[in-house]
Amino acid sequence: MAHLTPFQTVGPYLSIGLRHGLAALPALPPESAIVIRGRLIDGAGRGIPDGLVEWWHPALPVVQRSLTTEDGSFAVETFKPPPIAGPGGRAQAPHLAVRVLGRGILTHYITRLYFSDDPATASDPILSLVPEHRRQTLIAQRETASQYRFDVILQGDNETNETVFFDL
Repeated sequence: MAHLTPFQTVGPYLSIGLRHGLAALPALPPESAIVIRGRLIDGAGRGIPDGLVEWWHPALPVVQRSLTTEDGSFAVETFKPPPIAGPGGRAQAPHLAVRVLGRGILTHYITRLYFSDDPATASDPILSLVPEHRRQTLIAQRETASQYRFDVILQGDNETNETVFFDL
């Protein structure tokens, strides 16, 4: 095969029924709210207009969902989770588990979002399993006091810019 083809989808179905049955976030002070903005991007660098990004809070039974817009943009208002216990009792840095869904995606795309401004990110036991040159694909960059940027790239020109996904 000379080259990979861009990510392709097969038909509209995704938004049917996905807006129901989600647990609400617990009441939080407004100052603890953050917004994560980004784009869901295919192998040709185009935004995926009919995707869904699902956010899990590892310390709470809370799932949030963001539908993508025509240019693949998404946003979620949430909160930064606390550290949790990891392998061998080591603390894991604050993070969100992320699942990507969309037309034609026939497997689970699971990844994590870490926070660039959290000092614990550098020593997270799960993030340390990822090759160092790929870790930046899992780290949301702080843009303002309450806003982060996190793009999800399903296929990239090279492994450096393609988001790292985890096997289940």
